[in-house]
Amino acid sequence: MYRVGIMGCGRIASTMEDESDVHPISIAGAFDTLPNTELVAGCNRGAEKLHAFGERWGVEALYHDYREMLAKEDLDIVCVATHPPLHPEMVIASVEAGAKGIFCEKPMALSIGECEAMIDACEQGRVKMLVNCSRRWSGEYQAAKDLIDSGELGTLLHVVAHCEGCKPSPDWVADTEGPLLHDAVHTFDTLRIFAGDVQSVLGTARRRTRHEFRVEDTSYSLLQFQSGVDGVVISDELTEYERWDVELQCEKGLIRLGFGAGMWKAEPIEFEKGSWWALEPRPLPDSSWGETTTLRAAQDLIDCIENDSQPRCTGYDGRAAVEIIMAIYESERRNNGWVDLPLGISGSLVDILRREGKL
Repeated sequence: MYRVGIMGCGRIASTMEDESDVHPISIAGAFDTLPNTELVAGCNRGAEKLHAFGERWGVEALYHDYREMLAKEDLDIVCVATHPPLHPEMVIASVEAGAKGIFCEKPMALSIGECEAMIDACEQGRVKMLVNCSRRWSGEYQAAKDLIDSGELGTLLHVVAHCEGCKPSPDWVADTEGPLLHDAVHTFDTLRIFAGDVQSVLGTARRRTRHEFRVEDTSYSLLQFQSGVDGVVISDELTEYERWDVELQCEKGLIRLGFGAGMWKAEPIEFEKGSWWALEPRPLPDSSWGETTTLRAAQDLIDCIENDSQPRCTGYDGRAAVEIIMAIYESERRNNGWVDLPLGISGSLVDILRREGKL
């Protein structure tokens, strides 16, 4: 039986169960469901959320100091679900405390250097770290990938994505992460599932109207992938509505996942002066599995611990998504010039843009 402790007892850790018709959707819910894990401890700075967490999941060992929790609870698995600035120190401390596995929320960290420190600590301690970019464990997304990889729709040409108005509440504000790091980190990781590693980035990261933000409120970016695929991503916090989707445009059809999900395939039709090819709707492929993404991810981490394997989203994958976002900031810094990867800047580009008066 694996002993599990959670740092951060808020939305993704617990209360998302109240927002969904499918369960388990929260981290606590997933580990509470698995037969070989026991949720034994929780840590949160605020008392109200901490005690609500304890009551909901039957956890008696409740802490305000995560280091005290690590020292007293002999945890096998630590889930880090706090604000991103705390992720690096908490992950490294968990490794030092003897954890076998770490379930780390996205974004993994706020700079490439911090991501690398977390990866190095886990590798030196032989600890399995999973980064929760949740589409990696989606049966729908896996089925779409299998179809793309089969070649039935021909070569993947372009990927087009929207990530707009996705904050948990309209008044959400953070000093450290805007829509790029908070939400679009999922988008960039998802695009890597289908198109592979990014080679070059051109993008913007600006405050257009939301002046109460200390980060960008809008961004658009162009991506060139090593595979030859091109990408376009629009990310903002300007809309009253939420829109999250990824469109995979292939030679013989396209798939859209998320908002307006569907599949269309090119079929010949008769036209005035000959034949023409039109996109005809087709059903999406059946999901590859039925479990929720969070439950699938939690089980993935257990399998990695037991089989010395790597999760579907590793620390390197988490780092790669952050690097794409840092490259967008660097492109803004260069007055929207193309930026080649690897970036070679270990610090926070948000901090650098602020110091230079560009954000």
